[in-house]
Amino acid sequence: MIVASCNPTAKESPILHPLAPPRLARYTRCMDIAAHTARNIHEATNFETLALALKITDASVEPIFERIGEEISLADPLTLHPNTYASFSGLDVTELLEIHSFVKARFLRLEFTDVVLRRGDGMYPAHVATTPDSPRFLYLRGDAGLLSRKCVSVIGTRTPSDEGRRYAKETVQALARHDVAILSGLSMGIEGMAHITALASGTPTIAAIGTSLIEAYPVEHRKLQQAIAEHGLLVSRFSPARQTEKWHFLLRNQLMSILSNGTVIIEDRDGGSAVKQASYALEQKRKVMLFQHVLDNRSLLWPRRLSLKNGVLVVKQPDHIHARLFPTGKREEPKDGNEMRQGQLSLFDLS
Repeated sequence: MIVASCNPTAKESPILHPLAPPRLARYTRCMDIAAHTARNIHEATNFETLALALKITDASVEPIFERIGEEISLADPLTLHPNTYASFSGLDVTELLEIHSFVKARFLRLEFTDVVLRRGDGMYPAHVATTPDSPRFLYLRGDAGLLSRKCVSVIGTRTPSDEGRRYAKETVQALARHDVAILSGLSMGIEGMAHITALASGTPTIAAIGTSLIEAYPVEHRKLQQAIAEHGLLVSRFSPARQTEKWHFLLRNQLMSILSNGTVIIEDRDGGSAVKQASYALEQKRKVMLFQHVLDNRSLLWPRRLSLKNGVLVVKQPDHIHARLFPTGKREEPKDGNEMRQGQLSLFDLS
């Protein structure tokens, strides 16, 4: 079960919501998910305490955490069972409680309407849970219902060419005509343009970020990040207690691939993060798409290497993407321009 937006206090856009629907109704729909999140926050806080105290990866924490779960409820506050956590982790009780206090303070910086999903519960997306390397927890801000939508990652370089900018915009518009949500990583360049184009046309957009929800990166996109939280969805695999590291952004790309039905690379340099996401996508049995003109660029090695792999599709135009990624089922009629403009958000609002 995934519910609709759980942000009743968010600023209502006069363009997206001309009739100003009652916020109380939205709040009522979110009661169940709020209670669900409250239970998960205790477990996430305990998990993060171990991860920080032991200075190990999430994958290394999980088996220790599961063994503790065989003795006590992982949803109980760590302060109820400090000796159990200390025994299984080999940590000093006093040190463990100090770290737990720090982690709890960071979690308190989350907004009241933020959502915490745990892998294995009914609200965590099934297609994500069954994918290797899926995070134990997902931290959401905005419309959680977008996780159940058909979506495509639109990614690329931070320094796009004019041609790349045009293809990014046209790709988003082409997918939007088929009611596909746009997922990207909020980076400068292609990814920021993908989000802005989606918001400007009233198309749902999801930003998978490389920081926790209480941070904004890059700082130039702070306002854009806020707009996505209000009109789309922010997703992070990082708790508020995590200090952002450079390698977190590769884990962000991995999550973007997990969440998507497919990945479209607009353009990138050799060895860029978009190319790395393509590798993740193919490992996860997701499709990857690139454009013929990128493949024909003889100054780049990655397009030719990538095009030889199973699961990689090459198209000439953005309008060809949807049919190649979603070839089965009844042919959908694209939305006309008038329908696309309903709920439109002005680009000026994000400047």
